[in-house]
Amino acid sequence: MLNIFKNLATQFYNAGWYDKAIIASFVKIGTLNADDYKEITGDDYATPNV
Repeated sequence: MLNIFKNLATQFYNAGWYDKAIIASFVKIGTLNADDYKEITGDDYATPNV
């Protein structure tokens, strides 16, 4: 199931409908992981400082 979500997130990011902040929010809630973030955006995921 998560692979489908990752594929959609990738497509939406590539189409410009999602930005890096949205993809990062999916990592924050656990829907994607840091490796997925890097694969989708090309950048390393930086854990936000609270």
